[in-house]
Amino acid sequence: MKRWLPLAVVLALLSFAGAPQVAAALQDPSADDEPESPWADFEAIADGAEHLEGFFDMYSKEGKLWMAVPEDMMGEGFLFDTRVAQGIGASGLYGGTTLDYFEMALMAIERHGERAYLMRRPHQFVADGDPRAQLAVDFTFSSSVVESADIAATRPDDALVLDVTDWFVSDLSGVSNQAEGAGGGDASFDRGRSFLAGVQSFPDNTNVQAKLTFRAGDPGGTPSVPDPRYVPVTVHYTLARLPENPMTPRVADDRVGSFNTVHKDFSRTDTTFMRRYVNRWRLEPGERVGDLWRPVEPITYYIGPSVPDEYREWFHEGVEAWNTAFEAAGWLDAVRAEDLPEGADPNDIRYSVLRWNTSDNPGYGAIGPSKVDPRTGETLDADILFEANSFRGFHDSWRHVVNPVGAAEAFEMALGVGEYASDGGSRTAVELPGFEASIAAHGALASLALAAAGRIDPGDPIPEELLRQRTVWLVMHEVGHTLGMQHNFRSSASTPTDRLHDTGFTGENGVFSSVMEYPALNVAPPGETTGHFYTFDAGSYDRWYVTYAYTPDDARAAEVARLVADPAHMYGNETGALDPTINTYDLGGDPLAWGAERSALARDLMAVVPDYVLSDNGEYVALSNAIGHLMNEYARALAPAVKYIGGHYMNRDHVGDGRLPFENVERQRQEDALELIVDRLFAEGALDIPPELLQRMGPSGFSDWDTDRTFSGGRYDFPYHEEILDLQTSVMAQLVAPNRMARLRDAEARFGAGSVPTIPEVMGALTNAVWGELAAPRSIVANRRDLQRTWLDLMTGIVVDAPDAMPADARSVARWQLTDIAARIGDATDGGGALDDYTRAHLLEAAARIDKALEAGIEVEGN
Repeated sequence: MKRWLPLAVVLALLSFAGAPQVAAALQDPSADDEPESPWADFEAIADGAEHLEGFFDMYSKEGKLWMAVPEDMMGEGFLFDTRVAQGIGASGLYGGTTLDYFEMALMAIERHGERAYLMRRPHQFVADGDPRAQLAVDFTFSSSVVESADIAATRPDDALVLDVTDWFVSDLSGVSNQAEGAGGGDASFDRGRSFLAGVQSFPDNTNVQAKLTFRAGDPGGTPSVPDPRYVPVTVHYTLARLPENPMTPRVADDRVGSFNTVHKDFSRTDTTFMRRYVNRWRLEPGERVGDLWRPVEPITYYIGPSVPDEYREWFHEGVEAWNTAFEAAGWLDAVRAEDLPEGADPNDIRYSVLRWNTSDNPGYGAIGPSKVDPRTGETLDADILFEANSFRGFHDSWRHVVNPVGAAEAFEMALGVGEYASDGGSRTAVELPGFEASIAAHGALASLALAAAGRIDPGDPIPEELLRQRTVWLVMHEVGHTLGMQHNFRSSASTPTDRLHDTGFTGENGVFSSVMEYPALNVAPPGETTGHFYTFDAGSYDRWYVTYAYTPDDARAAEVARLVADPAHMYGNETGALDPTINTYDLGGDPLAWGAERSALARDLMAVVPDYVLSDNGEYVALSNAIGHLMNEYARALAPAVKYIGGHYMNRDHVGDGRLPFENVERQRQEDALELIVDRLFAEGALDIPPELLQRMGPSGFSDWDTDRTFSGGRYDFPYHEEILDLQTSVMAQLVAPNRMARLRDAEARFGAGSVPTIPEVMGALTNAVWGELAAPRSIVANRRDLQRTWLDLMTGIVVDAPDAMPADARSVARWQLTDIAARIGDATDGGGALDDYTRAHLLEAAARIDKALEAGIEVEGN
């Protein structure tokens, strides 16, 4: 018997907002059944999906990816990292390279309403131990919303299940910035040509790889892209658990060269609020062995399977050579090298891997970045890459040119000026420009010098011991970066120049006191016996650094930092600075004496180089490349001399450590440096190359996507005048650079009158060298006329349109130099000397330019 509700009740029910559902319930006899299961959507997702349990449980099916986020992980921070798993071997897209150096991103997943959001949290701003200051930090600095997703389902354990496919198959990593280089300046993400490539999940980290495609805005620029319209990049994402117990940090000290994790701590009472922590691995004492501790977990590096067999033993040696430094810090067997287990992913954060990479257009010789916990600076992962091209170039650099540079570029790289300037900051883990080219030049110089000394025959391979020392040094250098070490371009000055070839000394102390140096190859001049080529064990600075960073005893670390004035601990990484002992590609405690010796060696080898690089049926381009390498070595050797002029020795001492911040470079040393520069670069005949040598310098025989037959400027013949003039112009500009001129004036006040050469003395020496032919008027050859025009450009520029920061006294002296040369030109042209037509025309033009510049200078001064 059916029951009927009174009509009034029915109408009342239909009148409220849920009327349609109620009406349906009145008509549906199954309305009393159980509600639909809240897990139905999850069951549909899980059915047929691959379930990967781990840090985040992942479900993968039919090209889609879901992530399960338990309630207790919602809002909890985790680490996030991105790197290129597979690139294109060019344009900054190299497999294994990281997209963010050092600090990993601090992420969290938050639920707001029916959506979940991937949040990147600020970690640089803290207020440790001050709750009120922390409140101010919390409402001042907010998180960035990086991604969002609908909640697709809820798992039976209440974990939210999110469809995160579009998080990873996207430009979440920002890799499009690098892809633009291969896409002609524009690269847009192409979702339709991108897909998930793999997922792994482990207890402490989850890995996702996505094969991404970027549509090139201007296709055709990169030969290594199979279809130039579509730039492929596989990105590896890591989501990792934060260390449960944060590592006790080591406070950084500016006397010791560490990479640092930097916070602004608003609970501090000083004016900077800055707190800096050394980036370092966690070492915890385990077994006591004599005076040393064996760590519970050693720092383990894995040698990847791509490293060739002939180098694997040396890679192991280079890693474990660091143990001597850790012994100084109180540790036994702290660093270990192992082969990467079969099947392990080198991109997995659990493995710090040394990998061998092969690129079409290399952007590095080797790089050693690491990833740290942004809270404490604890190093959690390191991925070191070695570029095969740099090893190939070292073997045979005059036949296989890798990223060739001109002599002027080599000089500027060594001096650290212009686009090659560096303050030794974070970029140095990626290696400075020119590192790869300099390594190749080492191989060329070694082969030529050893052949000229009779130690090898022309065409013989480089001695195996040289290859071993070079490989071990390079491995130690990159591992050192991952231990937290910056470059040390002053360490070579710890070795007395007269002991460079004393194997007893260098065997104990190294050729340079830190493997973090950018050294020159240590080869002896003719008549002397070469000792060790490189430092291939931890030097005295390395042991000092590791002791500071890794000793378990904070009090001992504080005492160690105060040993900064010890000559064995020389440290400096400001390549463009004013200290002539802080240089790349030099050796010895007297860089000026070494520069004189090395430039003479390079010059003398140029005269005999055909005997060693040209053979029957060989290519003449081998001679061109060898001469190019020697010219670069010549330029690098003279770079330190420039820094002596107006130079100061820089010290990192604190008050009471023993030295003042700056010490003057003695006047005599500055005068010697100026004399060397004039003799090797600006004197008549300084850079002459015999005609018979120029005649044999040919181009490559091939012209294709990898090789160009022409030299710079599109010329088939070697651009001799241009190469020489470029180097001279660069050096001349540095000699009269505004900062150098200003330092010369300031040094008179800082260290006393007569303590440094004056601006008139420096400019006068340069003028006399460049215009030497006017002392006894005679014809001037082409390359000298070019040099004199460069001098005119420089001096008239100072007078007419002085660069910023150029002292007024320098402008006055430049006017004086122009006036003096105008008078000398008048004497030369009026005297009826034996001047050829080129010379007479050149001098008359120079005189006219000077007159015009002096008039223009007066007008500028009048304004």
